Amino acid sequence: MSAGRRALSLAVLAAGFGAIIAGVVTLHAPGRAPADAGVLPPLVPSATPAAPRTSAAPDGPADIFPAPARVVIAALKVDAPVDPAGVTHGGELGIPEDPSRLGWWIGSAQPGEPRGTVLIAGHVDTRADGPGALFRLEDLPMGAAIQVRADGRTQQYRAVARRSYVKRRLPADLFSTGTEPRLALITCGGTFRDGTYSHNVVVYAEPVR
Repeated sequence: MSAGRRALSLAVLAAGFGAIIAGVVTLHAPGRAPADAGVLPPLVPSATPAAPRTSAAPDGPADIFPAPARVVIAALKVDAPVDPAGVTHGGELGIPEDPSRLGWWIGSAQPGEPRGTVLIAGHVDTRADGPGALFRLEDLPMGAAIQVRADGRTQQYRAVARRSYVKRRLPADLFSTGTEPRLALITCGGTFRDGTYSHNVVVYAEPVR
């Protein structure tokens, strides 16, 4: 993908992410979006170049960062498989229809990379299947442990912030590959009306080194 097409796809995704939840029903307690909590992880200035996806020690093989395969959040009793997810023609993130599965945006970072946001999203609920894996994401305590497992490896994260964004107003830096390493888990929340929720709920987490 050319740089121009990539930039376009990022803009479309940021504008269309508000529609990631389809066919939902108000299983989630309707009401106001949850209050913000915690401190957002720091960002790297845009002039700082992002690290490559592979790096090699002088006398060792290249370190290949695998795609995430599972997310485990003990505090919420979540152990969910993760599938790669691209952007649909409508500019939405094509996460799995099964709400028990999560989607990792293939344009984002991979666990263990020295830069960028690992962006994973899921349905809060669906009409057919009920609550999703991230049904209680807005209740996750700050400081809670999050594991992202990938190809036999486990990257540990610690939840540091929660933010609610009005649909279609997610911050552009969520889609940047030049941030400090972090994880962003995204689902829906807020008020349910006319077949959709009013907000996206984002939990930010930092890697435990």
